[in-house]
Amino acid sequence: MKKVLLVCFGAFLLTSNNVSAQAVEEGNVIVDLYYGFPNWYTSIFRTTYANSGSEVNLKVGGIGPLGGRFEYMVADKIGLGLDIGYSNSSVTYAEETVEYDPNTGQSYPVTYDYDFKTSRLGALVTFNFHFVDSDQLDAYGVVGAGYANRTFTFDSNDPNYVSSSVTGIIPVGFKLGVGMRYFFTDNIGLNLALGVGQGGLINGGLSAKF
Repeated sequence: MKKVLLVCFGAFLLTSNNVSAQAVEEGNVIVDLYYGFPNWYTSIFRTTYANSGSEVNLKVGGIGPLGGRFEYMVADKIGLGLDIGYSNSSVTYAEETVEYDPNTGQSYPVTYDYDFKTSRLGALVTFNFHFVDSDQLDAYGVVGAGYANRTFTFDSNDPNYVSSSVTGIIPVGFKLGVGMRYFFTDNIGLNLALGVGQGGLINGGLSAKF
């Protein structure tokens, strides 16, 4: 009878441990790498320049939003972290025109190149509240604020064009959203996040837990 009770007690302990297992817990360090969508400036550039029709060799491109998140679990449900994100967008094109040379009294065709770029770098301090935590799945809400600044540069080989660079006036960024991680091993998983602010409306990537 005693052996039966011991076996039952041991099974209960194993079951309790499995039920209480957590994907993340106090003391864990989690690192996320992510790539997001959309890149708003690239989308706006494509829409704006696609209908103009006056440019030659028009190219619109961009990178990101992409970045990395670092989180330290100060408690089983609370994490503090840092979110570093970057994105850029660019438009390059040429315009053909005719210029008059007063020395020769003749007009001649000429082509000038134009280059417009914008980039954004942000570093936010984040507060995460983990509201779902099973042995493989971790879901959380996040709010973050910190430094973020955007730079615009305008350049051309047109002698009448003044190249310039402009930096944002208020270098402040924010983040509000929800996220989840699914760990398919003890230390490696996938992440997915939705929200507004840094990282785009949706982003996802790889996660590592230590």
